[in-house]
Amino acid sequence: MHHRVQKMFLCFAALACAALLAACGAHTVGEYDTVMQIAGQPVVKAEYQMVLKGYVSEVKRQYTTEEANAKGFWAKGQEGGENSPLWQVMELTKQDLLRKKTVASLAKEAGLAEQTDYVSILGQMEQENAKRGKDASSGQAIYGLSSFVPEDYYSYVYTDLEARLIERLKKDHPISEEELERTYQENISQYMSDVRVKMLVGEMRVESGMELAKQAAEDMASGEKQESGGAEGALGAAEQEALTEKYPEINFYEIEMSSYDPQEGKSGAYTQRWLVASAMEQGEVCAPFQIGGHLMVMRCLSREEQTPEPLEAIKGALESELKTSLAKDDIESQMQQAEISYQQKTLEQIAKEALD
Repeated sequence: MHHRVQKMFLCFAALACAALLAACGAHTVGEYDTVMQIAGQPVVKAEYQMVLKGYVSEVKRQYTTEEANAKGFWAKGQEGGENSPLWQVMELTKQDLLRKKTVASLAKEAGLAEQTDYVSILGQMEQENAKRGKDASSGQAIYGLSSFVPEDYYSYVYTDLEARLIERLKKDHPISEEELERTYQENISQYMSDVRVKMLVGEMRVESGMELAKQAAEDMASGEKQESGGAEGALGAAEQEALTEKYPEINFYEIEMSSYDPQEGKSGAYTQRWLVASAMEQGEVCAPFQIGGHLMVMRCLSREEQTPEPLEAIKGALESELKTSLAKDDIESQMQQAEISYQQKTLEQIAKEALD
């Protein structure tokens, strides 16, 4: 009896050990366990796998369909070096996360303090989706997506954060007039316009009627040129003032447009204005045309071809461009200095898990 009990005890002990070993072998990294630290910012498993999946198609495009769909594709060539598909997708993921977490770290230092860890971003997404759902149920208009999924909202958060960080970093880089002039002269070929026109525009509501627009066009065409110093096609200030007095329903204004800056407006609402103007000759008046709820008629005051944009016309854009470049250099510099810590085997394990 004693031997039988002892035998049963040993059996149970063996089973317990086997279960423990199985449990140890089956241990996996939790969805929200930290698997990387970049610039002091955590990266959790679910975040790493989500970013990694976004690069699968980019890596597979380098191979034939047969190769990409073959069993064991991700481990292909792994023994031979660092160019296996698995290494490639993991490297792309690391570089992506390096930029995002460097941006998050710099944003925190710059006072743009926000919760940018993955779990907090998911919480923000849930709140935003709940708000949009509530707005939709109450009949309010919803702009953009009716709801977000994690990969889209995550990308939105970091894209917006980097844009705001760049605007903040730009303040640390004043640009002198001499630097602007030098950059302009060195790159003047980039600021050339095929066509540059100066226009007198008459803009009115559609309700004012096409007949009024046609009458205004006739008066614009018959307006006298400036008595002296005026370019061919120009109208004197007195003639423009007379038009304004005669047609109070019409807004008359001068505008310069070019291939470099067609003045189309943020939404492109005025694309048609540029298309008509760019085809006009100096002194020509176009037939009235409609843009949205407005009617327009234009007289070409001057026209130039193959001419550089004046520095004054692009100074603001050029200064912003230079500052943006320097701000991006700041981010790149910090990326190179950022500390990255992770366990390679752990990352490979969760990468394979995501790819299977």
